[in-house]
Amino acid sequence: MKFLLLCVIFTVINSEEIQEFQDSNLQFATDIYKQISKRNTENFLICPLSAQIVLSLATVGARENSAKQLSNCLYLPNDSVKIQSIFQKLNNNFDVTKPYQFSSANKIYLNNKCEIKSHYRDIAINTFKAGIENINFSETEKATKIINQWVESKTNSKIKDLIQKNTIQSNTFAILVNALYFHGDWVNEFGYSGDYKQDFYVSENETVSVNYMTQRNYFNYCYNEKLHAEFLELPFVGDDVTMTIVLPKDTHGLKKLENHISSVISPQRLAKSDALITIPKFKMESTIDFKQVLKELGVTEPFTEYANFNGITENGIYIDDVIQKTFIEINEKGATAAAATQMSIIPYSTPDVVFTADHSFIYFLRHRSVGVFFIGRLSRP
Repeated sequence: MKFLLLCVIFTVINSEEIQEFQDSNLQFATDIYKQISKRNTENFLICPLSAQIVLSLATVGARENSAKQLSNCLYLPNDSVKIQSIFQKLNNNFDVTKPYQFSSANKIYLNNKCEIKSHYRDIAINTFKAGIENINFSETEKATKIINQWVESKTNSKIKDLIQKNTIQSNTFAILVNALYFHGDWVNEFGYSGDYKQDFYVSENETVSVNYMTQRNYFNYCYNEKLHAEFLELPFVGDDVTMTIVLPKDTHGLKKLENHISSVISPQRLAKSDALITIPKFKMESTIDFKQVLKELGVTEPFTEYANFNGITENGIYIDDVIQKTFIEINEKGATAAAATQMSIIPYSTPDVVFTADHSFIYFLRHRSVGVFFIGRLSRP
């Protein structure tokens, strides 16, 4: 039998276990970004955290070589008990409602003709806080609707139609889903920019006219000479979450910068600077098929009939697919928030920094404890 792993997107998160997860998150995010950037020439957005959660939910039920391949890819211990300990600590940091919203929800949809081992059921419920629901996969249209409605409800309707037509088969054993959601307001909101348009340099031969927003304030900033890139950090209310824009100095230097993605998402020596910043407003969605990516990262056996998930069931099951869908909106108010009208009038003097993101850049959202939970490329707003 097959079972599917599907990740929805969105999110944020100190003990020894949390530090271990932070390290694994950084390495996993680096590997995933490298693989996906090779396959995409346009915009994309991935959520390493969501993928880690749902893959870990499968890993604790894997055995022998299947468990080893999954844990190695995730940079987690090849020890189910240790992985459980990490996620018990990690889960304590979700479900934030103020001053920003940050939530993670897990669900196992189990074929109503199948059973899972009681020990795995306990781990799913108590460690991963996963709901378990029996479902009739023979009624594919109804099952698809049930799962998609749950995903929508957990992501404030930002992720729709995660399960596509023909995804579910009558013999599907189970579908594991993680849904993450983040919403935050900028500490320093942008004034309403209306139809302020400016060229964005997509390539050497192409520009597009896009809506920008601008403000002058004090921001954490640095120029990394080794990477030939500027780093600008935009904080959200609450002091836990930031969005960092990494802008190559060369207008067409994104590809060279992506060759050093591990250094890009590592902590930088930022300093408060008086900065006049101009960045594009944008909204985008991505759908990422993780199957081939994971195979290239060494996860091969779990996708074959040689897979060993005896911690879940004695029946022979393997992973059929891993799909992730993401959404992000950046505007004057913050991230995933409706636009607000505000105009700030301040005395003008020469700023220390003029930061104009008018060409392709990397951006990522980082939580001060967990690390990078979204990372993306914007090449065409």
